[in-house]
Amino acid sequence: MARRKQNPWLPSGGVLVVAVLAAILAGILLNVYVMYLKSSYEAGSEMFLQLKRDVAKGKPIESADIMAFRVPRPLLPSFSQVVKARYKDSSVLGNKPRRSMFKGEFLLNTDFLPGSAKKLDKIRPGYERMTIEIRPEPLLQPGAFITIRGAFDTNPDQRKEDREIMDVLYNIQVKAVGGSAEPTEDRRRADNNIQIELKSTQAKQVLQIKEALVDKHFIVSLSPSPTGKAGEPKFADAILDHIAKLRRAVPPVSP
Repeated sequence: MARRKQNPWLPSGGVLVVAVLAAILAGILLNVYVMYLKSSYEAGSEMFLQLKRDVAKGKPIESADIMAFRVPRPLLPSFSQVVKARYKDSSVLGNKPRRSMFKGEFLLNTDFLPGSAKKLDKIRPGYERMTIEIRPEPLLQPGAFITIRGAFDTNPDQRKEDREIMDVLYNIQVKAVGGSAEPTEDRRRADNNIQIELKSTQAKQVLQIKEALVDKHFIVSLSPSPTGKAGEPKFADAILDHIAKLRRAVPPVSP
């Protein structure tokens, strides 16, 4: 009986099995690598809110208007003013943007103002609403997170004055500007006072620090903190050392 010749272009049975196993192994390794990249991408990332469709000015934001967008950790500093997805239910849904917005835009703290559509009639337990005098800031809007600063005399010699501008309190949310909780469309309003809410102990400390100010008013910095992240109000660490050196004694401030 004649012997059949094997086609040289087709692998033998053993080689074919090895090739199949190699392909399966490569697929498994690829899936493992993809999962590794995904976990590395999501580690320390944050979800932010983005518009799925156009929203007209004055129209309450609905769940169907927004979606969550994940931002990797290295890019987070660039998103410090974007509303985080975890605040969707408490701060976004049902409230109105101050301008017409379009599909693909991120919701910014300055465009969508948490609490600005609500009356100033609710204060969290343990907090106080207070008015502080500021140097007029035309771009300041209700809902923004700011840092307050102040001019202090740091020269212990009462016959001389060394004026120094220092950070006082970070991460303060402006509840109203000049008594108004509504934003201004043209962003040109400038008032010399703002309304904020602080813990009762912090409010007393701010009043004490005000007595040490050279000009008796605070200066607004339009950024929440040196890290660019908004959060709970916190006194600047350096203010403790500076306050101790002032010629007018001020009780200690707790961070």
